[in-house]
Amino acid sequence: MKKLYTFLFALIALCSTASAQITGLNVGYCDGQLQTSTDQSFGTKEKNTWVSGAIYLPAGDVNTYAGNRIDSIRVGLAQKLGISEMKVWVRQTLDGENLAEGSLQKADLVKGWNNVKLDTPYEIPADNTNGLYIGYSTYQTSSNYGMSVLKTPTPNALWVQLGTEAEWTDRSSEGTLCLEAMVAGNQLPKLNLRLLSLTAPTDYVIMRGQLTVSGIVKNMALQTVTGFDVETRIDGVDEVYTSHVDLTLGYLEEDMFSYTIQPAIKQAGKGHVTVTITGLTEGADENMDDNTAERDFDIVAEDFTRRVLVEEFTTEQCPNCPRVGTYLHNILSEQKYSEGVVAVCHHSAYYTDWLTIPSDNSLTWYFNDGGATYAPAIMVDRWADEGSTTPVFNPSSESEFRNAIDYRMKQTAFVSLDVQAKLDTTNNVVNVLVQGSRSKEDFTVNPARITVWLIEDNIAAHSQAGANSWTHQHVNRAINNTWGDVIEWQGNDYVYECQFKMRADYKLENLSVAAMVFDYDSEDATKNEVMNANQAPVTEGEIVTGISNVERQASADEVYDLQGRRLSRAQHGLNIIRTADGKLRKVMMK
Repeated sequence: MKKLYTFLFALIALCSTASAQITGLNVGYCDGQLQTSTDQSFGTKEKNTWVSGAIYLPAGDVNTYAGNRIDSIRVGLAQKLGISEMKVWVRQTLDGENLAEGSLQKADLVKGWNNVKLDTPYEIPADNTNGLYIGYSTYQTSSNYGMSVLKTPTPNALWVQLGTEAEWTDRSSEGTLCLEAMVAGNQLPKLNLRLLSLTAPTDYVIMRGQLTVSGIVKNMALQTVTGFDVETRIDGVDEVYTSHVDLTLGYLEEDMFSYTIQPAIKQAGKGHVTVTITGLTEGADENMDDNTAERDFDIVAEDFTRRVLVEEFTTEQCPNCPRVGTYLHNILSEQKYSEGVVAVCHHSAYYTDWLTIPSDNSLTWYFNDGGATYAPAIMVDRWADEGSTTPVFNPSSESEFRNAIDYRMKQTAFVSLDVQAKLDTTNNVVNVLVQGSRSKEDFTVNPARITVWLIEDNIAAHSQAGANSWTHQHVNRAINNTWGDVIEWQGNDYVYECQFKMRADYKLENLSVAAMVFDYDSEDATKNEVMNANQAPVTEGEIVTGISNVERQASADEVYDLQGRRLSRAQHGLNIIRTADGKLRKVMMK
């Protein structure tokens, strides 16, 4: 999406009452910011050559300023050594003739912003169809890396020519050039909103029937705007959904908006949404070219209840670990989190203790691929912020911990887990059955895996550093496989079974089984997102199907899905059939 920023550069008093009129705007993409550190990828060691940079203003943006003029261009330099001259220019094509130009000599150049006046102002014509390139060229007598570039990718914001004979290259995907055209005149735009960004869900769930869209909008013109309409169009749906947003934005102010619609989407598949800012409360927008954005999304029939997986790295040698352990205890004391969170503690990352098992140490791989480790530390759904190298962090406060959980609770779950754990007293083992379904086939990048833990609570500490007395909770006692087992799908359903030995020191009333389904990438610790989790207490008895608590109708065969929901007939995938004599059998429908 196009993004173009404008900035005030002149205020002229009109009368003794101190009223003022804006007579000039800085037009560019860098938001007035300057990069003062050099980057050798945007320079050359070559001597006695011209190095150039430019931004492109599309025709729609240029026409917004028709009837005004470009007086000067300001250029950011991260370094001036080796530069003998700077020329600024306005062109219709990168290699075309200069429509306007100006220059500075070596003595007048500075590190930072250089304001270069055009020899003759460029009068911006109406009905521009080609757009304009605004740029500069520096002549260097020795190697120079002075081009100032922000590390923010922005379309049309970074064209470079690194040498007189070099080709022009669009490197807008790498950053934003620190350059602005200074536009002045009496016909500056009064109403112009720009849609800077758009956020739409990657998935739409038909059974929920709601689509929430949010974005960031900025006032690029002189008049304050108090509200606007947003039109939403969805491919394959005839209706256009119009929503009004009340939002006050002064000149150059930006803010977030959000709204929810209930689109008439009936069929699973691929979707495409287009959002356009239309009527402003104060009148028509003078440049509609920057008011639209679009996104693709997936359409699925249903989703499942999400439970968030919290994993804590802790040991008895860690004096600060009781702090985060207390955060977790407080959070889980609230019903919302006790029902929506599964907790597992790994005794590793700051030495080890008597509760450490091998998988605890193996999982320290999530600390920057097994780099420096520490405790206390947590992972929330093994999810990592964009740009992070690890899903592990140390929460500085209980609210930070809670906010991370809240974020994950809002994410859609496309897989279910029904967990059962039964102690077989004859063989002294805990039998585990995890079964469920998926509502989206490609809900993971790599084949989905399942991990199952045997968890024990209420274990008295031997000697917890940082606490006079301490009781361990959510301790990982055993695991099916450190990196999980690949799920074998039967259509869109799965059944997974495993077994844990019941040790003499385990207390049945403190035991539970936790399970998660996740995406596993052995090469990248940030791509192991947990898609859903669940937990169940260990009790004595035998494993039963998910329909054990459904009222029985003995007069005829009954059909259920894996979650115990009664079906009118067998469906695609795995079905549970209860016959009139009470016997159960599994039937796979192709």
